[in-house]
Amino acid sequence: MSFRLKIVLGLVSIQAALLLVLVANNLHFLQKTNDAELTKRAHVTATLFASATKNAVLASDMASLESSVNEALSNPDLVYIRVSDSRGILMQAGDPQALARPFEEDKLIGDVRDGVFDVGANIIVAGSVLGRVEIGISVVSLHLSLLEARNQALTIAALAIAALTLFSYLIGKYLSHRLEALAKGSRQLALGDLGYQISVKGSDELARAARAFNKMSRELLLAESERRLVEAELANYSDSLELLVSKRTKALSETNATLHQTNLELESAHNQILQSEKMASIGQLSAGVAHEINNPIAFVLSNMSSLERYLKQFMQVLAAYEKSDPVLAQFEAHRKEIADIKQAVDLDFLKEDMTDLLAESNAGLMRVKKIVQNLKDFSYFSAGEWQFADIHHGLDSTLEIIANELKYKATVIKAYGELPEVECMAPELNQVFMNLLMNASHAIKEKGEITISTGLEGEGVWIDIADNGGGIPPENLQRIFDPFFTTKPVGLGTGLGLSISYGIIQTHQGRIEVTSEVGSGTRFHIWLPLHQPLRQ
Repeated sequence: MSFRLKIVLGLVSIQAALLLVLVANNLHFLQKTNDAELTKRAHVTATLFASATKNAVLASDMASLESSVNEALSNPDLVYIRVSDSRGILMQAGDPQALARPFEEDKLIGDVRDGVFDVGANIIVAGSVLGRVEIGISVVSLHLSLLEARNQALTIAALAIAALTLFSYLIGKYLSHRLEALAKGSRQLALGDLGYQISVKGSDELARAARAFNKMSRELLLAESERRLVEAELANYSDSLELLVSKRTKALSETNATLHQTNLELESAHNQILQSEKMASIGQLSAGVAHEINNPIAFVLSNMSSLERYLKQFMQVLAAYEKSDPVLAQFEAHRKEIADIKQAVDLDFLKEDMTDLLAESNAGLMRVKKIVQNLKDFSYFSAGEWQFADIHHGLDSTLEIIANELKYKATVIKAYGELPEVECMAPELNQVFMNLLMNASHAIKEKGEITISTGLEGEGVWIDIADNGGGIPPENLQRIFDPFFTTKPVGLGTGLGLSISYGIIQTHQGRIEVTSEVGSGTRFHIWLPLHQPLRQ
């Protein structure tokens, strides 16, 4: 089967199938709509005629009844009308054959077999049925309309198919001619006729393909000439080239082996530096954490000591009460002794202060628990463990850990947005937050502000950590993420904090950016994806 015939048959088959489906669907919808409309109109006509003739039936006015029947039959679609009551048929007119058939009411147009849709309606007066109207409506005109619509649709479909067939034939002929020219050129190239050119007309896609073929043919001819020239030159130097290639190959192999070993060593060193920096940071914070833990423990112990003393005093009061209870009513001296003891120990204050001391003790213990838990969350590390975590929880726990470092230098302002959980390695992100917050604290000379903002951006979240410290000079901005680069005095920094932070953010498929102005402060902007696409 030729390419031209395939195009014609394919397009015609698709068009014919679509047109047939469209025609069938439209005819079905048209018939369904007309059937519903005719059924509704038949019932309305019968009901209206029953209402119009109820007075004549009630008054037995046969003249008016006959006039109403004849007037209704002037409608060419009405075949017959029959009016009856409990005594029998009062009036009937129309097609004698239809009147001669027993009346059987039709429910749907599809039930009609004799071309007449039979419908009836009761004549009701004051809630009582006085008689009945039976009407026959012709459906021949409806069938003729549907038949005419089907014929017109089929005629249009046939014309469309014929037009498409002609168009497909012309397109197929044009494509076949162009493709045959390209095939002939390909055969000539296969036979070795490099530089063969085909005629080009027009500017469509096939014309561009023909021009590309001609260009390829010319380039093949040029390349073949150059190849022969190069082969001739290579023949003279083949021996020396083989020796040179062998030496170069051996050198490259040795270099690759050295680079591979170096990469392994660098990767190992990076992992060791990452863990060492984390441990160094935790060690740096240990003094502050100890201070934070000792404070609540100190006032818990103090409160417990006071509670012990208060309890002893309560025991004195209770002992006095126990001694004086049997004779309290007879001996005024015992009653006065109890009153003096209560006044001396200030019993009312003791009862009130004991409650406060217990509440403070519980608060202190909860603070110790929270500090220890935050330190545990921060220091926990499991390589490669990806989980969905709350960014705000990580920021808050990190702030708790370094609270002793920040409270004397800066006021922390939180401007948190609504964030979903993020797929990440939370301990590593906590390390990034701690590095940035500690740097912000060190950048503030006396008392300043650190602002933490969060929000949604596209398919990820962003975190801003800004300070109003001294800022970073422009010449240092391009180097702050370089390993071992630091502007701090010797002993106050390793120069690895920001470098490690940059690597962690890169591992999370995110980005970290910095803007700074000397004298105004610095802002670090972090963006992290909600999910890790490379892992999925």
